[in-house]
Amino acid sequence: MDLFGRISSFVKTRLSETGKERAASPVGPSYVFEHSLRVAFWCWRLALETHADVSTCAAAGLLHAVSHFEPDPRSTETARKFMEKEGFKKEFMDIVAYAIENHARQGKSETLESRILEDADKIDRFGYLRLMLFVKTLPESFAHLEESVHSLLAEVEKLEKGEEGVIWTSMAKARMQTQVGLYENFLRGLLEEIDNTRTTMG
Repeated sequence: MDLFGRISSFVKTRLSETGKERAASPVGPSYVFEHSLRVAFWCWRLALETHADVSTCAAAGLLHAVSHFEPDPRSTETARKFMEKEGFKKEFMDIVAYAIENHARQGKSETLESRILEDADKIDRFGYLRLMLFVKTLPESFAHLEESVHSLLAEVEKLEKGEEGVIWTSMAKARMQTQVGLYENFLRGLLEEIDNTRTTMG
């Protein structure tokens, strides 16, 4: 099995074992694993754009959420133990571990690999499949529906204002501009239709 096959197999198994109580949840182990695959894909694309090492970036993407369902999530430690057991080189492990540890520091990452992981994670967090998941899990009552829409819209607005950290790469900036525009138009349109319905109902 190749490098990425070994890593993805480990991540899938670990998430299935630690998240088995949430197996039926829309954001259960299957979703987190698929999220990790998409983040790894964007890490690979962004690494090519910035001339970073593709292998370390993609590995960090695959491993970044491996401890998501554990009581004290420490994906960095879990990833390092796995890589040590598999005999990865120390330099490779150090780069991947730093990227995982620091990718959520909101614009304070100090290595290219960590910045790439930060961008890749944001792309998927505001991606089309995440928007579909949001729609699938919306409450039926207008009061709770409106609350959920406002909550996500507030996240989108924070991202636009730069309060969710820096977007480091030009490819991620272009992608996020498209996705954020879609989110904002959809959410504002949804709020308008909720308001129109209420007005008509009197």
